[in-house]
Amino acid sequence: MSQRPSAPPVPHVLSLAVSQRPCARALVLGLLLAACGRSEPERPAAEPATEPAPQTSAAAVEPPAPATPDERRVLAWLDPDSPAVAYMRLPADLEPEALGELFALPPRALALLRAPLSLESGLAALIGPAAPPPEQWLARDLVVMQPVLARGPYLVRRLLAPRADVEAWLRTGGMEVETVEGLAVWTPGPTAPEAPAGSAPGLAPDLVFPWRLVFLADDLIGAFSLTEIGNGLSPLTAARDLPPSELTRTIGEVVAADPALLLELYVQGAMLHFDLSDDVGVAKLSLRRLVEADGSRSLPRHAAAGIDGEVILQPLGDVAEAAAALEARVPAGAATDVLRDLYKAVAYTQDGPIVRGRLQLAADDLAPLRRGGGG
Repeated sequence: MSQRPSAPPVPHVLSLAVSQRPCARALVLGLLLAACGRSEPERPAAEPATEPAPQTSAAAVEPPAPATPDERRVLAWLDPDSPAVAYMRLPADLEPEALGELFALPPRALALLRAPLSLESGLAALIGPAAPPPEQWLARDLVVMQPVLARGPYLVRRLLAPRADVEAWLRTGGMEVETVEGLAVWTPGPTAPEAPAGSAPGLAPDLVFPWRLVFLADDLIGAFSLTEIGNGLSPLTAARDLPPSELTRTIGEVVAADPALLLELYVQGAMLHFDLSDDVGVAKLSLRRLVEADGSRSLPRHAAAGIDGEVILQPLGDVAEAAAALEARVPAGAATDVLRDLYKAVAYTQDGPIVRGRLQLAADDLAPLRRGGGG
């Protein structure tokens, strides 16, 4: 059952002298630093057991595994100047955009969550039955960012299949390769399949795969829109050649320190929010795997477990009014009663110049948030 936990004690990173409209960059960095040292969120109380639980020695309990060094490699390709970044290792069956909508993210942040499935569906349409489904050879850990001057999101993902196999599949789909700035860049060629007439507009609506792909290493691939200016590599080469920003460096620390982390997203800069009368200056979403309260056994990474989520929004108008509006929000369009109940369960509270939203979801609560869940 979903829970509306009270917000955990978090080091207050804003001094009393900070105004209601602090610098967005300073605020988001403060929130990042607070996240590094935050205490564990409250867990729902365990139901009384009808039989005594088996005794388990402390030595036998293994903690959840943190992101491995391989999983953290994608972080090295975050553009240091990007104001919108996310690290994900969500289970493949969850719909990232649906989770973002549940936690009231603004459209600009939702675009980051939409990108991974857009890439996967495009690859599936491009390659067809010549290759396994993309979710089988693209690792779950990834970064996605929206650089300042980019027209669309950039993604970096690890490959679980040999590079030679992936290149053969891309050739089958009509992709062509050229070397640009020392990197192998793949672009849809003349034989690449076109989108059916009347398809929904996208990054390049004439093609089923409107992306360029670039091999950053034999087992690491980047993706960005065909419509990017020039060769499109600038954000990736900046990540390669320039030192990380404080934001990107701290994201790496958060990912490395939190074994249960599934998603860490940060977007800064004034942005439209459909549920609020004023813009939002900062949006931050953290999703963590919800480990059983008694700690008697660890849960395998990416297994069907619950999720503990916290969203932080910095309204650029009246904060109390924004918190009340978020408390009253309902799903857009037709929605099941189950999904409406989930929206009501998110607990929003004002915390100085920001609004926090908290929700703990049991595994059963995630059904309408899974692919094809029909929320």
